[in-house]
Amino acid sequence: MAKTIKLEDLLADGDVAEKLSALSFEQGLALLEELVGSVESGNLALDKSVLSYERGSLLVEHLRAKLSGAEEKLRVLQKKGSSKPSDA
Repeated sequence: MAKTIKLEDLLADGDVAEKLSALSFEQGLALLEELVGSVESGNLALDKSVLSYERGSLLVEHLRAKLSGAEEKLRVLQKKGSSKPSDA
């Protein structure tokens, strides 16, 4: 099961790649939505906004990689399914 991290954890010092690797796609997407809402609120200091943007960019890369992996698995499954002889 994927580990859940909070927005504060994502913005804290430490290995961001390690934190992100523990996230499922759905958890990462929810975290990204929370991060965007936080930045859009306009209540963050400039340095915190920049850090949020940086971490958000890394999170988007992570989500794209997860999505690409899932798409590749589907392509493989579709190829396997289309290579089987039909039962007609």
